[in-house]
Formats: sequence, structure tokens, C-alpha cells
Amino acid sequence: MVSKERLLNTLVELIKIDSPSGEEDAIDQELTSRLQSLGCQVRHDSYGNIIANLTGEGEPLLLSAHMDTVDPGRGIKPVLEGDTLRSDGSTILGGDCKAGISIVLEALNSVRESNMTHRPVEVVFTRHEEGGLVGARHLDFSMISAKNGVVFDGEGPVNRVTVSAPSQNVVTANITGRAAHAGLEPEKGLSAILIAAGILTKLPLGRIDEETTANVGRMDAGLKRNIIPETAFLDGEIRSRDNDKLDRIRSRFEEVFHQASEEHPGARISLDIESTYRAYCIDAAHAATKDIARALNTLGAAPELKASGGGSDANIFIEKGIIALPVGIGVQSFHTTWETASIPQVLQGARFCRNLLAG
Repeated sequence: MVSKERLLNTLVELIKIDSPSGEEDAIDQELTSRLQSLGCQVRHDSYGNIIANLTGEGEPLLLSAHMDTVDPGRGIKPVLEGDTLRSDGSTILGGDCKAGISIVLEALNSVRESNMTHRPVEVVFTRHEEGGLVGARHLDFSMISAKNGVVFDGEGPVNRVTVSAPSQNVVTANITGRAAHAGLEPEKGLSAILIAAGILTKLPLGRIDEETTANVGRMDAGLKRNIIPETAFLDGEIRSRDNDKLDRIRSRFEEVFHQASEEHPGARISLDIESTYRAYCIDAAHAATKDIARALNTLGAAPELKASGGGSDANIFIEKGIIALPVGIGVQSFHTTWETASIPQVLQGARFCRNLLAG
């Protein structure tokens, strides 16, 4: 049986291990040890992603979550209030995605204790998911044979299944104007901040439509208040579940930056737009969706098939031909200091995962 006490202890222990993106070695070591103790053969690809195999009967099943967390995520102090786990308010909780990892580990523990027949399992715990699905994009897919699976990395209860998610383009731009003393000879300067501001007023930003968004989330510029700023850097993104719409917004960004270059011949303006992952849409009739529905129905729950505005490792898996859909992990308010994990919902996730393994 799935153990609430063991699951909670696992979640708290993993949360206390710092694992911001790019610093996953400690959590990797802990997870490798735990997976080996559960009878898994554990390997790493060249990027450092964990790939663990547990033999079984039937078609293999992929179970995935990511090891890293966002900032502020060092020195997390989890606090249990009733059935809700939160941080002390100074950091994130790290339920994203430690709850997903804990769900997988508890399901494997339960299967091992009961000695039940189960499907072959391929566990993939990726590095550096936050900020661009970097680990998944570097994953050695030759080490994976499963064609269907689940990514434990969604908000809300486990029956919330993300069957559609957007493509993402990452947008970066560098603007170089001309520095000058702001008090003595400002007319000799060319402000990179003002050029950037002009660009920002012309870009389509925010909610474009129900499946398309665009954002510039960061700007770095200037040196001191008494210097006309010579440089500015913009960091943004474009997302859409419709790739034609994505391409149209991309074209509009390119037009705006081209116009700015013509309006400011004394400046150097460069724009880079990189496709980081592609959209997917999986219908209710697909075998992977049906597998999830069967496991949920055993718990007396019905799947809620949802479209999302966020990406996950599922985008990469699906692009590579592995239909692995994200489900909720009992966590709310990802990436905030008021992030919470509902222990009953995390427990339900572990029961769902166990049912999946039973086939």
C-alpha cells in the first residue's frame, strides 16, 4: 500500500536538499541511492540526467520529473500546517518538482513492498528543466524504449492532465548606443534605454489570444545615473499552441527591431529568436490518455483534460515520439514563496502512479 507517512518524509527530505538549476549533484546522489535501493538499474547520460530501469511485464512505461528548482530555493524550511506543506515564506517550497519525484518513489516503494506484477518502468529525472527544458533537450533518447508515459510536473490534483501545450521561442536582444556624461554633454549620447523603450511600446506583448502570449521579462541597461546608457539587453519569449500564430508574432518582433535599426542608424541592434520547444496536442482517444484515464478511474476520479500556456519536459518527449503527458502533483502557486503542496493530493498522485504501474 502507499504510505502517507513515508511519502511525506520523502518529500520533506528532498525539499531540504538544495537543487537550483545547474546545481543538481546533491539531489542526483540522493535519488540515485534511493532508486538503487528499490531495485532499479541506474544510469546517467552525458548531460547527467538520471535514467533508471526496473524490469517488469508488458509494455514499458516512462515516469518522469525534474530535479532542479527555481530561486529563491536555498535553505528551504518546509512547514506542515495540517495537510498543507509550505515554506517559511522566505523561499519557494520546491514542491515543483520534488512532489513529482516523491510520487514516483512512493509508487515504486509500494510496488516493491507488495511484490505485485507491474509493467517495466523507465524513470527519467532530468536536470535544468527550469528555464528552457535544458536537461530534456540534452537527454540521450537512445537509452529509452518506452513510447508512453507520464510527466509528474503539473499544478493541481493528479486528475488534471495537460493534453495541449505551446511552442516557445526565446527572444534576446542587445542594443548598443553611445555613452556620454548626462550632465555635461547629454546631446553627444545615444540612449540604449530609450531605444529599448521605443521597441517595447511597439511589440505585441501580454495575452495575444487564448493560445498565444508574448513577454519581455527582463531588461539590463546602463552603468550609472549620470551616464547616458550605452547598452541595453532584453530577455523575452513568445508562446503559442498554434505554430502559425507563433510565426506571425515572431515576424512582428523582427519587423519592430528592423524598424528600430532604421530609425537609429548610429546604434547597433541585434535580435536573436530561438525555438526551444514545440507545441503538442494529444486527444482523448490516444493510448497514453486512455492509460491515465484507467488509472484515475480505479481511484474513482475522472480525468480533466486541459490545455496549458506553459511548457514541460513533455514537450520534448512528445517531439521525440514518446507520448508522456503531464499530470498534477498536488502543488499550487509554482515559482512563488507562497507555493504549497496538498499532502492528500500528493498521496493521490502516488496511488495513481501505482495503478499505472499495475497496467
